Amino acid sequence: MIRRILYFFLLILFFGSFDSPETAPSFNIVLSDSVKFETVLRLDSLGLPDGYKASVLTPVCEADKCYAIEILLNWDLIGRYQSFDTIPGQPLTKLDHEPFIAEDYQKLHQILVNSNSALASYKKEELVRDTRTSSIDGFTGATIREIKESVISGAVYSCYTLWHIANGPVVDSLQVTTRTVFSEALVQKLVGMGDQQVNYYIINTFSDEDFSTYMTAVLTAIEEGKGYFAKNAIEKMPIEVINLEEAQFFFAKEFDRFNYFTQVALLEKLDGSQLTDSLEISIKSHLDDRNSHKNELIRKLVEGQL
Repeated sequence: MIRRILYFFLLILFFGSFDSPETAPSFNIVLSDSVKFETVLRLDSLGLPDGYKASVLTPVCEADKCYAIEILLNWDLIGRYQSFDTIPGQPLTKLDHEPFIAEDYQKLHQILVNSNSALASYKKEELVRDTRTSSIDGFTGATIREIKESVISGAVYSCYTLWHIANGPVVDSLQVTTRTVFSEALVQKLVGMGDQQVNYYIINTFSDEDFSTYMTAVLTAIEEGKGYFAKNAIEKMPIEVINLEEAQFFFAKEFDRFNYFTQVALLEKLDGSQLTDSLEISIKSHLDDRNSHKNELIRKLVEGQL
């Protein structure tokens, strides 16, 4: 969807090294002529990438008034908004320069952390309904009902602008950046988070070479995954990786635990001529007399070996 306030192009200019937080690489995000900010890769105590931070200065205009908002934003490594902070001495304000109260800041965080907000579906000019009774009245407006829970009263345009900055094109840019800093330690860290959304980012981002390089981490994610993650990960894995002895040993051990659809996904990827003894034995133990797709795949794989 075209977001009117976010005509943009992205520039990624890396420099520096990963040795310490002081030398963490940064890159520029350009969302429009008036919204530009430098994003810095945050590092943890071990020097591994840990997320992103940026100081954002953006204009907010409503009716005939414009004012500037400066705010600090934080994202995780897959571009999910995490938190914000204000600049000392520069509190956020509502209409007529009324400062935010504690409840407003709490609600703003809840608004920004909701990546599926209703704000994604509206253009800026659709947020407020004109309530003038005649053409000579000054402009007055009421927030449309559909977004009332997604904004703060008196700060509709601020909420809208900040949500689109925190959850808009910057997300794709941060995900691309994280892809460029993959390492064995970082991928292990990501998988160790036990966050299925992070694990899906990994398998959807990996190249065939990455699946080979970080196979141990991928197998850990499959072992600990829920729902259809194991099935989806196996479908993404190149056959060259599935044929590796370490991978087949893992699949032989886990095959009984896989659900039917994951078992079928694996059987469809396997090459009967490349089966290790342990995986072949595990697969054969599931063969029965039913006329199922799973049994058909098993027979095809072990044909002539029964």
